[in-house]
Amino acid sequence: MKDPILTPGDLVFVTGGAGYVGSHLVRMLLGRGYRVRVLDALLYGDAGVKSLCGTPGLEFEHGDICNIRDMFRCAKGAKAVIALAALVGDGACELNHDETVAINIESSKILAQVVKLETEIERLVFASSCSVYGAADDLLINEGSSLNPVSYYARSRIVSETILTRELEDRSVVNLRLGTVFGPSTRMRLDLMVNTMTCRAVTAGRITVMGGSAWRPHVHVEDVARAFMMAAEAPAGKVSGEVFNVGSNENNYTIADTAKIVAESIPGVEIENKATTDDPRSYRVSFDKIRHVLGFRARHAVTDGVAQVRQLLEDGSVDPKDLRYYNLGYLEQHGFGGIKKTEIARAPLGVRPQA
Repeated sequence: MKDPILTPGDLVFVTGGAGYVGSHLVRMLLGRGYRVRVLDALLYGDAGVKSLCGTPGLEFEHGDICNIRDMFRCAKGAKAVIALAALVGDGACELNHDETVAINIESSKILAQVVKLETEIERLVFASSCSVYGAADDLLINEGSSLNPVSYYARSRIVSETILTRELEDRSVVNLRLGTVFGPSTRMRLDLMVNTMTCRAVTAGRITVMGGSAWRPHVHVEDVARAFMMAAEAPAGKVSGEVFNVGSNENNYTIADTAKIVAESIPGVEIENKATTDDPRSYRVSFDKIRHVLGFRARHAVTDGVAQVRQLLEDGSVDPKDLRYYNLGYLEQHGFGGIKKTEIARAPLGVRPQA
């Protein structure tokens, strides 16, 4: 079997490296001895990478994945590209479909052009979502199962996967479909199921459950970052052209069971069950393929994430009223849909590309 794609000292280009997953991934890559170049618009602020300013091996570009100049500049010299940047979440993507198409789909066309022309790039790892499976009832879904998206966000991920697979069929492309992510991050999110339930349990002592019988596959944010690194490093013969679900079979839970786990971890919490829901999604996912092919195993249970997020809330590290932790709420507050990309604040980080 051929050697891994990456060796220490190689340059990895990460879009969205200041984000919820990206801030973990960048630190892992630097810890493995890679040079890392981040492109991020800092729409939700710079907390994800601010503490990394001046770190040897890190280069930061404040820019836009929809800008072909920014993308070509950042891709030069890279051995691998990990594409995390996107408009994420059902609600956020429903705010303005035109912006969703530009950010999630047109940017994928630009990404394909960049990878085609930058011949040093040997691996592209793309962040997709298990939400592409949509409404699947109680079936156990694997990577070959039918796709049944029920949201604009999920449809945008399918279109991007298709673009990259088709346009880069002669290159080493890997699509990772992420479960519902949870856990702490320097670019924190409180709008993901486990984190949301934990926040409500801590602040209100009550969790409201709607559509409790629906399934979700949970995965810790650190495990997700590790999966991206493993996919970037893996020999081409193992992963090129492949799709992998990212998570663990043990973390498949119904929404009602997820609420019970959170409530049992935080004494005194009540659960209010409501039969109605406007969310038809339900997907119970198999993660056998990534375990067998890459040897990936999730290291964190849902209870781990609950304890970590609870600690952040109770010690005041995270203010649950801060809209930066909620993608939809933050975008609504800032008039997203009418907002121009040039209006996004461009506060410098002090980390510039190295000569």
